[in-house]
Amino acid sequence: MKIKRPLKRSIFLFILAFLTLLCFVFSIITYRAFNTSLYRAYNRRMVDIINNVMSHIDLDDLSECIETGVESEKYTKLVTFMDSIMEDFDIHYLYIVKPVLEGEHHGMMNVISADTAEGRATDPDGYFLGYVLYDVYGEKDLLAYQDALDSDTISYYKNFSTWGYDYTAAMPLINSKGEHFALLCVDIEVRDVEFAIMTYTISVVLLIVILGVIFTILFILWMNRYVTEPIFRLEKSVDVFARSSHEQVDPNFLVYEDPGIHSQNEVEVLSNAITQMASDIKTYAINILEAESQVEDMKNQMSYMDIVAYQDALTHVKNKAWYDNVEKRVNDEISKGEARFGIVMADLNNLKKINDTYGHEHGNDYIFGACHKICVVYEHSPIFRIGGDEFVVLLENSDYDNREELIRKLQDVFDDTSSDEQRSPWRRYSIAMGMAIYDKNIDKDMNDVFKRADELMYKNKVESKMARE
Repeated sequence: MKIKRPLKRSIFLFILAFLTLLCFVFSIITYRAFNTSLYRAYNRRMVDIINNVMSHIDLDDLSECIETGVESEKYTKLVTFMDSIMEDFDIHYLYIVKPVLEGEHHGMMNVISADTAEGRATDPDGYFLGYVLYDVYGEKDLLAYQDALDSDTISYYKNFSTWGYDYTAAMPLINSKGEHFALLCVDIEVRDVEFAIMTYTISVVLLIVILGVIFTILFILWMNRYVTEPIFRLEKSVDVFARSSHEQVDPNFLVYEDPGIHSQNEVEVLSNAITQMASDIKTYAINILEAESQVEDMKNQMSYMDIVAYQDALTHVKNKAWYDNVEKRVNDEISKGEARFGIVMADLNNLKKINDTYGHEHGNDYIFGACHKICVVYEHSPIFRIGGDEFVVLLENSDYDNREELIRKLQDVFDDTSSDEQRSPWRRYSIAMGMAIYDKNIDKDMNDVFKRADELMYKNKVESKMARE
């Protein structure tokens, strides 16, 4: 048979696809994480700067300076203070402006443009109060500044301008008349930082690619030595054996050539098993008898596994999986009109307190002991542990007939243990219980009876708690 999908090729393609997906996912996650973290940090930093500057602004005085075009003493001090901010903080620009959108020519009025000492020295004139910049800001940018001026909170946006690519935080300045007269803005240059993020992302992806290539080479070499090549040799031996044994009637001619695999892994185990199997075929008649015995043993083991699968490991009563099976059987009886049963719900009290105070080992003692008490009372009924501290008793046959007597007996048993001060705390068992009987007039299935029993149990738990308090 021609192999359509060689194992080596499949492994290589899978690793290549996985590596590609890994690079793609990591690049997106890395870029988004660093980008989000960066701008959150910028926001906090710019808000601190804005709040610091705002604490030194006399809004009415500054508003009057803009209207009159005359610099006041407070204005001069504010300029000096904003210049000191430029010296102390690594920001691109700090300024106060007002968009001018009236008339034919739109522009941006300068109120204050902070600068460093070096900037003042090289460009001592700078921009003065009331100076309007035309043909510098685009109409879209001017509208963005106007929207920020009309707002009542800080606005954030990216700003491409003559001075570079900046991330801007703009705070509207509002005088005592409620007029939004100017914008306090902080710009931080982000092009280099975003470039650094992109560089870091690419570095991470390249690192993953390099490690992936190294891993792929090493993995393929390892697979070739310990898996694919041994499997290929094993496949050839098995193929030759299959051809020679086809329609063979003499077991003595069934010869299997051992491929001599020593990979010390599952492939070697498989090879040895096939070698042994080929040898065993020669004596198939004897082995058939042995196989029948083995099949019987396997059946017994499966039966034992079934028991284990449906038994609670701690209490050895039936578990939730078995309860679900029984529920199907009971619902089938309900549909046939043959149902006659009741349900007792029991929930352990104080289990969390026992676990927290005395440890989970004594908590398990508490669960096991309480379950044993329930089993003693309902010795003819199946009991299920459906939760950590929840048990269900399915009342049928004699226990169903004696249900009222048994529920009282159960109550008495747990009243005695819970009130016995001579017992250890984890042996003073206490439960809340509720019993409901199937009524064909109101119950559609077993779950309806379970719900009524659960409600009665919960009511009993609340009443018991109120009584203790």
